[in-house]
Amino acid sequence: MNRRLESFHSLLKGGTPDRVIWTADITYWIEGMRVRGSANPSWSTEKGYLELCRELRIMPYYWYDKFWLGEPVYDDTVRVTVEARGTAARRSWVTSAGTLTEELTFMKASSSSAHTLYPVADRRDLDVFLYLLEHRELRPSNIEDYLVRVELWKTFDGIPSIAMPRSPLASFFYEWAGVENAVYLMVDYPGIIRKIFSIMDRQEEPIIDAVCRLAPPVVHFADNLSGDNFTGLYDDFMRAGHRKRIQRFHDAGIACAVHLDGKVSGLLPKLAAAGFDAIEALTPEPGGDLPVEMMREIAQNNRVILWGGIPGILFAPPYTWKDMRAHVHRVLDTWKGTPFILGVADQVPPDGDIDFCRRIADLIEL
Repeated sequence: MNRRLESFHSLLKGGTPDRVIWTADITYWIEGMRVRGSANPSWSTEKGYLELCRELRIMPYYWYDKFWLGEPVYDDTVRVTVEARGTAARRSWVTSAGTLTEELTFMKASSSSAHTLYPVADRRDLDVFLYLLEHRELRPSNIEDYLVRVELWKTFDGIPSIAMPRSPLASFFYEWAGVENAVYLMVDYPGIIRKIFSIMDRQEEPIIDAVCRLAPPVVHFADNLSGDNFTGLYDDFMRAGHRKRIQRFHDAGIACAVHLDGKVSGLLPKLAAAGFDAIEALTPEPGGDLPVEMMREIAQNNRVILWGGIPGILFAPPYTWKDMRAHVHRVLDTWKGTPFILGVADQVPPDGDIDFCRRIADLIEL
């Protein structure tokens, strides 16, 4: 096993690594290169991605083609249709209780997709959504070949990331209703929302069982949290579910990481107290709401792994390598002697200078 990967595993187990672990999510940058027609076709393959990470001297971790551990499956009472309309894709769930439709639109200027229509908008849609869930199950996915993939990734000094389905609240916010409308629905119709979240929570059980049997070194909770959206709702709607998952995984010897970018201060201590081993994509100033020097103090936990520290915006103008170098030294000096993984928070942007990844590796190895 390579030293970087050994250090990563040691850190997850509460040990002291013998080197700084440096990783970066370059998926967004690759997509920007694809839009501009400059991407190497091999980067869309798993091995090509791993070879690129080796060239950039980052620990391979982020790969989304085989990321999600749960796949929704509907019974014969639900018909799912998908239709492409230019840069937009529409998906509909047709049931005897009604139809839900979403639309995702790709925006070339930002090299990304976003919801231009969420499936759930009003009280009637909640009834249809409830019916949909009652006729849905979550089945384990991306598990059968995981151990084979681990062996491949070892040869590149990395480990493939895998993630639980989003927690009910995060799923409702990001996949079904949108943040603003979801909050209104939760306030206006708390009874049916609680019922919906309870069903979603129960449907995770087969995934949790399968992951415990697999016993990977680490599982990601890809709830895509930000303090401005979740802090006030965390205790009532997420904490118990997180603790249940964490306990099950810890009993099986599995470390747990959670994705927190955007505003950090409100959620960082809550997630640390919930029992997470690592809190990933931590975004300090100038991209987030805290200076890097305050993150350990705000976490109120000396054992949790702080993962991130380098805002993605530092890769792009008007910032320069001088700005990036000073910030990396600041992070290393501040977090030295505590458990941390140096990482981009949360991705290298499409207009980012990808050579900064190599130069950061040079700084670490000095």
